Amino acid sequence: MAMAMEMTMMYQMKWLVALLMTLFTSTAAGQTQLPDEATSALPSTPSPTTPQPSLPKLPVAVHYETLCPDSVYFIRRRLYDALLDNDWWNRTDLKLYPFGKAAFYNNTELGQLQVFCQHGDEECELNALHACILENLELRQAFDLIYCMLRSYFNNIEVCAAHLKLDVSLAQECKRTRKTADILLPYGKETLSLQISFVPSIVFDGNFQAYEQNSIRYNFERHFCHQYQQKFNIKLPTCG
Repeated sequence: MAMAMEMTMMYQMKWLVALLMTLFTSTAAGQTQLPDEATSALPSTPSPTTPQPSLPKLPVAVHYETLCPDSVYFIRRRLYDALLDNDWWNRTDLKLYPFGKAAFYNNTELGQLQVFCQHGDEECELNALHACILENLELRQAFDLIYCMLRSYFNNIEVCAAHLKLDVSLAQECKRTRKTADILLPYGKETLSLQISFVPSIVFDGNFQAYEQNSIRYNFERHFCHQYQQKFNIKLPTCG
């Protein structure tokens, strides 16, 4: 009886040693394979997370002037509130054009291109400053800064930058080292091509609707909802 038990134990030891040698050899070859009953107990490897599709964005262009009361009202009381209250920032491809009803002309005496603005030279300089802000800051930062600067026609970049904790050195250098007309040239080309008669003018998806501008200015959210659903066949949660 004792002999039989000893034989059984020796057989089991030999089997265990053989199994360990097999595992060792497979590991050295980089091909370890556990028995089925062992692998079935291991947690399955999670599949890579499927990237979420980006939200479709509606192109919205706003052509405005820095000293225009209607521009200030629209940006501060209509546009900003609509994007913030409805969480539409990630649904909007926003473009700002600080030019309005300005125009370029060739100054033959100086031999250079110049610009004149509806509210005088001060507005031209402020338009150019806004353009430099848009060129040198991330859009949301630029818009927050412009929103602050338009408060009560204050337009003080240093005070607003300090309040928002923004570095505006590149925007200031842009304004300091470049001619006003050169800064405004690309913005002017876009605005002048529309032949606008009122400021601000708002363009959805590149389609300028001249006769709808008054309604768009005062019912911006309704028009945004309509344009978004028309383009993407999606009704946004806050749209009635």
